[in-house]
Amino acid sequence: MGDHSRNLFSTWVALFLSLGSIACAYATVITATTLAQPSFIGYMSLDTAPNATQLIGAVNGVYIAGALIGSLLSSQTSDALGRRKSVFLSAALAVLGGALQAGSIHIGMFIVARLLAGLGIGSLFAAVPLYQSEVSPPKVRGLIVGLHGIFISLGTILSNWIGFGFYFVNASGSQWRVPLALQCVPTLVLATGVWFVPESPRWLINQDRHDDALRVLTRLHHGKNGSDNTFAHREYLQIREQHDEDERNKVTWAQMWTVPSYRRRTVVGFFIMFASQMTATLIVSIVYNPVLYAGLGYGTVKQLLFTGIWANITVIGNTINALTVDRMGRVLALKIGWIGDVCAMIGVVVSLAKFEETGSRASAIAAIVFLYLHIAMYAGFVDVTTYVYASEIFPNNVRGKGMSISVAAYFVALVIELDSAPTALAHIGWRLILIYLCCLAVCVPFLWFFCPETKGKSLEEIGVIFGDRHIHVPLGGAKPLEETVQISEKQALPHVGQEYEHVEG
Repeated sequence: MGDHSRNLFSTWVALFLSLGSIACAYATVITATTLAQPSFIGYMSLDTAPNATQLIGAVNGVYIAGALIGSLLSSQTSDALGRRKSVFLSAALAVLGGALQAGSIHIGMFIVARLLAGLGIGSLFAAVPLYQSEVSPPKVRGLIVGLHGIFISLGTILSNWIGFGFYFVNASGSQWRVPLALQCVPTLVLATGVWFVPESPRWLINQDRHDDALRVLTRLHHGKNGSDNTFAHREYLQIREQHDEDERNKVTWAQMWTVPSYRRRTVVGFFIMFASQMTATLIVSIVYNPVLYAGLGYGTVKQLLFTGIWANITVIGNTINALTVDRMGRVLALKIGWIGDVCAMIGVVVSLAKFEETGSRASAIAAIVFLYLHIAMYAGFVDVTTYVYASEIFPNNVRGKGMSISVAAYFVALVIELDSAPTALAHIGWRLILIYLCCLAVCVPFLWFFCPETKGKSLEEIGVIFGDRHIHVPLGGAKPLEETVQISEKQALPHVGQEYEHVEG
């Protein structure tokens, strides 16, 4: 492997962008501990309001709806203004929403603030992995984009433990206002510092700023001992040639569904993100965990403690996922994770059914253990992988659109789940998990028939796998840089998963 792989600059850029990932998770999960604070419930009169259940549903519902809209708008701002400005605007909106939440004086203001925060966070959800994928060398792109997943889990754990710690603070307002205000910290730092990281070289080439793009690529991929910047130049030529081809084939939103190779990517990206939420991970974390623990006889403190342990497992699992996804491969990781989650969910359902029948404490403990196994499989194999896969399967000219559609699927699933969960839990209880179990089991075969492996390939080479009519890949060795490979859609599709050479500098 060339010296470019040891350049830490692209890693530092990705790490900084991951502040947005922390913010995404923290802002999403913080309501779980906020709604568990008696002082918040009392201040907002949710203990006496006749429509308290609907108001609590609105707190989560409008946030997810805002995030869905934000994720779709992200492609417009990313393509029109650039990746940096898109991240800045998203972070600034998230800061505004977080500040208004912390300063809310009634539930109506809080709900509006959640909507604003959702718009910013949804946009960040799409913008961060998109940006990371475009500044990453192919061989470690899984790890670098995987930082998004790792820092999402870190944001989750921070939210849970901060909420747990502030439960013991005597000043009742501080119990929930301070944790809510803290969601502004990572987005404020991100909005301030994003101007000091380089713009995406692929976006720069789209704007015909070729000299700037080459300078960025040289900075990103220039190793300690490299003097000729061979890899950066070859990467630049590859991106430029692909851009020239893209310019001859402008793509509209409608063509994302009508052009076969784009439609295939769109369906795969949407399905992967949607089906991964059929693991019910977030719905369990946000809604079901407190209900389950309360039903098993545990008080507020232990509920928060168990939720914190759940969050700890996500950090460990996401780190392992990010470190192994480049070696293991994206599709294999998803297969292991989804099948593992199906098995764990079977254990949860059987344990809860037994507890309902007998009231056995052993069954209660088994249910919690299987829930922890469930999140371990999701975090260890699925969470990071979905962001990596969705961010890399689309070509440069539609990557913003494709990533927006994929992330929108994530929030569509959450809207469905969060809207239905309170009513479902009230009427069928733990059997809600059985519904998600069946949905995920049905989704598993999709991975074998529709999802090609992408590990180790440049973003431009991946187009070959998905059947782009023309894809330009500069080859190494003694062959000239100008040589290209043109593969028709008909030729490419039968060879899904076949390895193609990539210059390593």
